[in-house]
Amino acid sequence: MEDISWQDIRKVIVDFLEQRLTNNANYKSEVTKLDKAKQANDVSAINESQQKIKDLVKRFDFETWMEDAATRRILWIDIGTNISKGINSLSLGDNINYVAQTKPTDSNYVSSATPLTLNFDCSGNAAALDIFSLLNQSVTDDMTLLQLIIQEHPAVLPALSNDEQKAAVYLANLKKAIFNNFDNPKASELNKQLYWPNSEDTYLSGVDNHYRLLIPLYPSSLCHLVYQKVQTRFSDENKKAREQRRIKGIEHQSYFSFHHLAVVKLGGSNPQGVSQLTSNQGGRNFLLPSMPPKFEKSPFPTINKVQETIFTNSMQYSFRFGFRLLFDMVQTPKNNVEERDNRKDAFAVILSLLLKYARHIQKTMPAGWSREYSLLNHQKLWLDPKRADLENEEDFQKQYEQGKWQYSLEKDFSLWIDNALDHKFNNIRKELSEVESQEWRRELRSAIKASQRRKEGIF
Repeated sequence: MEDISWQDIRKVIVDFLEQRLTNNANYKSEVTKLDKAKQANDVSAINESQQKIKDLVKRFDFETWMEDAATRRILWIDIGTNISKGINSLSLGDNINYVAQTKPTDSNYVSSATPLTLNFDCSGNAAALDIFSLLNQSVTDDMTLLQLIIQEHPAVLPALSNDEQKAAVYLANLKKAIFNNFDNPKASELNKQLYWPNSEDTYLSGVDNHYRLLIPLYPSSLCHLVYQKVQTRFSDENKKAREQRRIKGIEHQSYFSFHHLAVVKLGGSNPQGVSQLTSNQGGRNFLLPSMPPKFEKSPFPTINKVQETIFTNSMQYSFRFGFRLLFDMVQTPKNNVEERDNRKDAFAVILSLLLKYARHIQKTMPAGWSREYSLLNHQKLWLDPKRADLENEEDFQKQYEQGKWQYSLEKDFSLWIDNALDHKFNNIRKELSEVESQEWRRELRSAIKASQRRKEGIF
């Protein structure tokens, strides 16, 4: 930025004025008339057109235009990032340039302080908006004239005029518009106003000035940033990425997609009456959905850090349908074939839910989560397999690969079933033999092997 000279800035201004002159409708019209007059050899018409062109050229002369713009027309516009007319297009309140304000050092919410850069906005008389256009002209790839004024670059002052006194007046007026140095700051009766207590101790007291008057302004610069972000959904890159998402065998790229958008239009048929950025957006401002999040309750119990096993009463309650089948099997009259089928059905339900639970924990919990938990080690090996891939977990990896933890898991499962039956049917444990316990273990072992054959990755 130190390499910018006043000549660089002057050239940007002069080029801007030349472009304005070239695009001026009256200038184009007079040039066309002059060409026709010359072809017709109409001396009177030639002189008339030449005089009008001369007057237009003089109007866009550097010194003439700068004096008019920086002393008279600059008073017709308000530059800011938060505008009054966004609340009501007929409001005559002042705008505020948040970029030039002191920003909070710590914030837990999104505001105009969140983005690193914000586009400036401007509202006011359309006949003076060309001044705002000039301020937004780029002097370098990443620096506009407006930004140079904010940063008080020394090359700005001599670039504004050959007369030092005039240049000082111009710069002072431009800063006044940019930094909102209001002599008499004003709001409008059309703006919303909120009385906010200065403290909890004084808002009910009879002390004067115990309220602060807040006047919300429309954050048009922040809204414009959101608008631009949403509009990226129509970019060629985003369209291509979205179209290719169904094509197999190629590398897919991420893309933007915004759902449940609403649009509010500011300014009616004349969005420029609100502000320049609003006009650029055609008056459209996007409203993002503010619906409350939908929380889905997990069908499985959570694991707290102090529990030693997952086979708890809470787990039994989650698997209650399977246990109900198991209890019914115990209560019905004995029939070897029917009893075996009922037991198979009951364990099919229980084991299916147990494997879904394990998959849920393995996928939703981060690798290494079990380090902070009190679960039995063989249950950690089962439910936190990705921990084996972390650094300094060679011992954990070795135990996991040996697979002996599966036998301990079978024992835990069998004991869980025995305890559930004993609690349901008092002292039934006396009637349960080692054969039944071995059967419970075989059921889990068969489920583990079936899952491994299907390559589900749970074991």
